[in-house]
Amino acid sequence: MTRSDVATALGAPSIWPAWGVAIVLLGFVLGCSNPGAEVPNQPVRTTAVGIPRIPNLSELDPGFATAVLDALAVVDRDPSNAAAVGALGRLYQAHRYVDQARRCYERAEELDPSSPDWPYYLGFLAEGRGAHEEAASRFERALELRPAYWAARVRLGNALLAAGDPDRAEEAFRAVRAAAPGSPWGELGLGKAARRRGRPETAAEHLRTALALDPAHRETRYLLAMTERQLGNSERADDLLADLEATEVPNLDDPMLEAVFDLVRDTQTMIRTANQRLAEGDHVAAERLYRAVLRLDPDSYDAHLNLGVLHGLADRNQEAAAALERALEIDPGRADAYALLTIAYIRTGRAEEGLRQLERALEIDPDHPRAREILQNLSGN
Repeated sequence: MTRSDVATALGAPSIWPAWGVAIVLLGFVLGCSNPGAEVPNQPVRTTAVGIPRIPNLSELDPGFATAVLDALAVVDRDPSNAAAVGALGRLYQAHRYVDQARRCYERAEELDPSSPDWPYYLGFLAEGRGAHEEAASRFERALELRPAYWAARVRLGNALLAAGDPDRAEEAFRAVRAAAPGSPWGELGLGKAARRRGRPETAAEHLRTALALDPAHRETRYLLAMTERQLGNSERADDLLADLEATEVPNLDDPMLEAVFDLVRDTQTMIRTANQRLAEGDHVAAERLYRAVLRLDPDSYDAHLNLGVLHGLADRNQEAAAALERALEIDPGRADAYALLTIAYIRTGRAEEGLRQLERALEIDPDHPRAREILQNLSGN
């Protein structure tokens, strides 16, 4: 069998899309973690007073562990630096270490009571645990320090509604409407406040205005449907609910909170996100995320493997082969990488080597679906 025969049998232009994306979606969206990734097996220690620690770094994702060590080193150099302490809190919050984040923010606020960041984040954390009155108080403090930050007014209004204070909530939402007239959040909040007060006609007016500003806003559409039904407009309510699945759960324009989410350094979370971007066809974003993972954890089998998939989909077969070879250096017992390397080698003119990779894949797992698929493509030759 010649090399050109092998390439023809595999259907060179199509095998990566047909097989590679399936690998991404079926195999690695769940994150096949590398159990051999090493992190320092020691406590995170700091000389800074009142700064929370995580007892054992070996329990953390390698990327997060590295980021924690770096952040604590900055705090240790200057324990009175509120920005450094707050940055550690953001890192904890991004990875759902909520109690540690809260304690960092409280310490940062002691060190720098003039910053709106710390009461704002403390308000968000308080709201998350159902402490609505505390959350409202924190958001009010943040707004005293930064009155123009209207996202905090949205959160203040919602916290006041949850605390059972629709009068003050309405005041907050009116301020939102004045600060961001093209946004649906003010009208939506006023609609919710009117519903809480038992005024469905007023609520419907606000919610209709909010929906006109953003027709794809799911919460607005649902609340308006419930209000229309309350007013006896059942046909209108049914129409609104019929389109509900086509709507979106919009994100509030909140740069302060986005700064927290941008700090996610859990490599498996990053890989899952990259896999999703790859499945959506956004190869640039996917590659950027895979390479970010490798900066945090150079021995990530998943990142190298999926970079191989990405390069193969882009017909960058030499790079695909190199990435897959590195994945197999890290874990030589994985049939997935051998099966993918079969394609990469064949498409770079190394048919015999490619067939040897296929044999190895089937030795490891005789029923491996993708290896069997390649074998079926080659049957008869």
